[in-house]
Amino acid sequence: MTADKLPISKSAIIQSIADSPLKINLMELGFLPGKTITLHHIAPLSGPMAFKLDETILALRKSEAALLDIQIL
Repeated sequence: MTADKLPISKSAIIQSIADSPLKINLMELGFLPGKTITLHHIAPLSGPMAFKLDETILALRKSEAALLDIQIL
């Protein structure tokens, strides 16, 4: 399952990040395998998705969230 399909308020562990030019950027933001993320909010009209990572809320586009392979807790 990918992070763009995560239901609101659900938590998941990042399993891997798909190969993409954005992979390094996501890792620099803290989206690393083994980290727990929680979907906090989705903007209307397929807008950005706000994920809680540690004590920070970060927004990703749906296409960026689709690069994160996750396992729901």
